[in-house]
Amino acid sequence: MKKRRLIAIAVVLILAGSSYALGWSTLFTVSAVEIQGTSLQLPNFVNIGEKLARIEPRLVAGKYEKIDFVESAKVSRDWRTGKVTIQITSRIPVAVFNGQIIDMSGKAITTQPSAPKPLPTIQAATAREAAAGAKFISKLPEELKVVLLTVKVNPSGSYELEINYGQRLIQIRWGTPTENTLKVAVYKALLERAENSKVVRIDLSAPHAPIVE
Repeated sequence: MKKRRLIAIAVVLILAGSSYALGWSTLFTVSAVEIQGTSLQLPNFVNIGEKLARIEPRLVAGKYEKIDFVESAKVSRDWRTGKVTIQITSRIPVAVFNGQIIDMSGKAITTQPSAPKPLPTIQAATAREAAAGAKFISKLPEELKVVLLTVKVNPSGSYELEINYGQRLIQIRWGTPTENTLKVAVYKALLERAENSKVVRIDLSAPHAPIVE
């Protein structure tokens, strides 16, 4: 009985000592903080000398995720070195809507790590329609994105595109965002034909029977 009591006391002392070392002593404190994934200056939500045990990774990550250009953040602690690493995943600019840069979810991005490349403009009646347009753009192949100037989202759910193909502006009636892979293939095939060198309008709403003008 006495032996069991001694063991219990020893366990309590060990746990108490561990809790003190983790939460209160000068051991296991933050020695360095590294933010990865962005070149922008971000606020410090973790300070040198702070106790590692008192840092809640999800809470710290949540603070960074409130910054408009941050899509997600992951916080890790190295108990051996005391280093805290914060991995930032930035939102990717997709288009411009109502004068604001938005990502594929339609969320506005007001802070940019560098001057963004030219982005297409979305014309839509509502933010919800604009978000649908941004998602549509994000799934287009790069070769079409780089020539895309405007995407108009109609209330009916159909799309109209304007592209700059060389020195030629071409209007594309895309229709609803279905059979997109086929429509891209038809679009490329049509523009490769010599007889379509002066085409300024393409109707892909029925990709099996496209119309050019």
